[in-house]
Amino acid sequence: ANEFIAKLQANPAKIASRKASQNAIEAFGPLLPEFLGGSADLAPSNLTLWSGSKAINEDAAGNYIHYGVREFGMTAIANGIALHGGFLPYTSTFLMFVEYARNAVRMAALMKQRQVMVYTHDSIGLGEDGPTHQ
Repeated sequence: ANEFIAKLQANPAKIASRKASQNAIEAFGPLLPEFLGGSADLAPSNLTLWSGSKAINEDAAGNYIHYGVREFGMTAIANGIALHGGFLPYTSTFLMFVEYARNAVRMAALMKQRQVMVYTHDSIGLGEDGPTHQ
C-alpha cells in the first residue's frame, strides 16, 4: 500500500477522480479481503468494479453488490455491514444522488462508521447523462 501511494505522489496522473478511485480500488482490493463494494446501478460510470470483483449471488459468495437504483438502501445496508464488523464496505453513486442517501450518510457519520463512500460526477460540466444527473 505504501509503495502504491509513494508512486502516485512521485508521479501524479492527470486523470478523472473516478479513474483515480478505480486505480486505488484495484491496488488495495487484493490487499483487503474484507473489502465489500457496491454501486447504485452506476458501476460502469463510477468505475467501482475491479479485476477481483465478484458479484454476490444466491450463495452469498462474492465481494460486490449490485444494489440497483436505491441510494438510501445501499448506504443503509453498508452501515449495517460496517456495524456488524469483519468487512470494509464501499459504496458509490453520482454526487447528485447523495440527496437520496442523506439520512443514512448522516447516521454513518454520527456512528463514525468505517466505510468508503465514493461520489462521482460532481461537476456541472458533465452533461452526457442529462440535467437530472448533475
